[in-house]
Amino acid sequence: MMQGEKPAGSGMRALVVDDDDTMAEFVSRVLAKAGYQVTVCSDGMAALAAFRAAPFNLVVADERMPRLSGISFLRNLRLPPGSPHRVLIFSSLADEKFRRDAKAAGAFGCLLKPATAQQLLDAVGATPSGN
Repeated sequence: MMQGEKPAGSGMRALVVDDDDTMAEFVSRVLAKAGYQVTVCSDGMAALAAFRAAPFNLVVADERMPRLSGISFLRNLRLPPGSPHRVLIFSSLADEKFRRDAKAAGAFGCLLKPATAQQLLDAVGATPSGN
């Protein structure tokens, strides 16, 4: 990143939804370094309430969570086509049906766990503020 250039997520809000504290911390740390203001929820129902209270620019949601899965969260969100709010499903599920279901529900992409910080940044189109 050039001197004076802001990170890709600068001023943007991200919601991380994962019931695994270690994974939520990892994703939060990576996105915060890219300039996002990060909020964490441990399940889809809490995330749905948080998003409805104040929409986020980016959501990174696990698929397998208590109370509401990542895809169910996305279906309940009902983002219109072309919405500026982007949702990435981050999951250990890798089959093509899962990816099709996520896209049909409105996800802009799926990222396979485990992933590196760079893979996460590439998936969301961000760069760390330290680079």
